[in-house]
Amino acid sequence: MITLKPTFRYWIMTNILWFVIIALLFSIVCAFALEWCLKAFLGVVTMLIVLVTFWNYLVLRNISYIINNEQIILKRGVFNRTTNYMELYRVYDYQKKQSIMETTLGLMNIIVLSRDMSNQKVIFMGISNDDNVIPFIRERVEIEKQRKHIVEFNNPYSGSLV
Repeated sequence: MITLKPTFRYWIMTNILWFVIIALLFSIVCAFALEWCLKAFLGVVTMLIVLVTFWNYLVLRNISYIINNEQIILKRGVFNRTTNYMELYRVYDYQKKQSIMETTLGLMNIIVLSRDMSNQKVIFMGISNDDNVIPFIRERVEIEKQRKHIVEFNNPYSGSLV
């Protein structure tokens, strides 16, 4: 069983624009002689942005992806917790996606596609770029399919007959 979580670097990357805005607002308030009401307004706006980034941090810290022998378990939520279960034998494809910023920071997103009606797509966001994750998932999927005697039939000619 392994547990994956989005990294702190992913939070920094997704909130970098907010950090720039906070720095600009702070420098404007400190650098210019502004009326007290304008300073108060900019201070309130800055505090709201700080609260938004803190909330984003709490949301990200409360996401976890657990891969055990039979399932992928996705847990998320700060106050209201949601737990989704995806049976491994229903998984049929995996993708690894990285933006240029994620590549630079050593992060990746893994997309797992399944035949599960409630969870057809699970995205593992902002996890460390570890090349062993997809082979680990693939191995678990194959073991579970063999254990449950799942046989897949793919029909390449599933379109209309001409």
